[in-house]
Amino acid sequence: MQTQETTIQLSAKGIDVGKIERELASMWKPASGGEGVNAESGVTRACALNLVVYATAADDREKIDDMLQVVSEQHPGRMLVLMADREAAEPALGASVSTRCRRLGGSGRQVCGEQVTIEAAGAACETVASAIAPLLVPDVPVFLWWKDIPHYEDILFGRLTLMSDRVVIDSSCFDRPHEDLLRLAEVIKSHPQFMAASDLNWGRLTAWRTLLASFWDVSDYRPHLDRVERVRIEYDPPDVAPEEIAPKALLALGWLATRLGWSVEEVGARQDNSTHLLLRAGGREVRAEMVATERIEACDGMLVSLALSTESAEFRVNLTDDRKKLETEATTDGVRTVGRVLSYEQKTEGQRLSRELSLLKRDVIYEEALLYAAQLIQMMNK
Repeated sequence: MQTQETTIQLSAKGIDVGKIERELASMWKPASGGEGVNAESGVTRACALNLVVYATAADDREKIDDMLQVVSEQHPGRMLVLMADREAAEPALGASVSTRCRRLGGSGRQVCGEQVTIEAAGAACETVASAIAPLLVPDVPVFLWWKDIPHYEDILFGRLTLMSDRVVIDSSCFDRPHEDLLRLAEVIKSHPQFMAASDLNWGRLTAWRTLLASFWDVSDYRPHLDRVERVRIEYDPPDVAPEEIAPKALLALGWLATRLGWSVEEVGARQDNSTHLLLRAGGREVRAEMVATERIEACDGMLVSLALSTESAEFRVNLTDDRKKLETEATTDGVRTVGRVLSYEQKTEGQRLSRELSLLKRDVIYEEALLYAAQLIQMMNK
């Protein structure tokens, strides 16, 4: 079955939810001839979730549609895409409905979901939340993918968040990384009762965290790891703000510190390309260094290496020069051991979003890492 799309004319004063639902229903009616969506044609209608996507006028609708095709292959459901031009002088509304299908192996059968795309401009953007709520399919989870910087004072963001079981953002896309991380932390801290957040940038740290944690699986390493004195994190600076520490590097340190119980004592002044921090682990000092590398092409904000050191040992995870693998190495009492090597596949945005849509519970570890990163930023700003 080919994807079909129907455009609906809307009044600038509001959205006719009933008309959208009728158009959606008509797309699933058996056709009298030609191509149809019915049991005889081998098409199954499926709805595992609701995905609400908020995008701005700066986003490419075609790219969003391509990404949602990837998502729908794993998570067929109802996609509600809001393309919002909130800066437009004149209010405007338009909508279209379409199906999204994937073929099951070589059987010829297809599993299909559906998509409603609403284009809103100007003041009309503020009416959209009231239309989205009745379009949500009941009894399945609701995810909000907010393709923008979340502001806790944004009324539309607040309304869509209240409808959602989980909110997905991507801190790598922040145009003012430190300020926007602080805003995100404030949103989570101010609304703990309903704000279950996912960050695609946190997902990019999964392989790093897995490899670093694997050092603790080696019994001979644990006595050294209990006496860590130094942490060094190297990162490619963010393209939009090369003078700021990349969000991924801050989240990595936040994860380490919260898991190991390190408090922040002091943040030193930035020197050349590095920032020095004094942390405390009980009665022991831990010195951390965040180092911006020379700009690396196509590495915007990525981690380059992460090392833990004592007087007699070092444990390191490195990104290889070809940026295709992560490798670990340990040096204890002068003996160097190369450990695991893990393929570091650069997943697409659709693949990363699909992974987040498999999660429903709050990610407490991420939230704690984020709040720690925000604390570091606040201390750097003093």
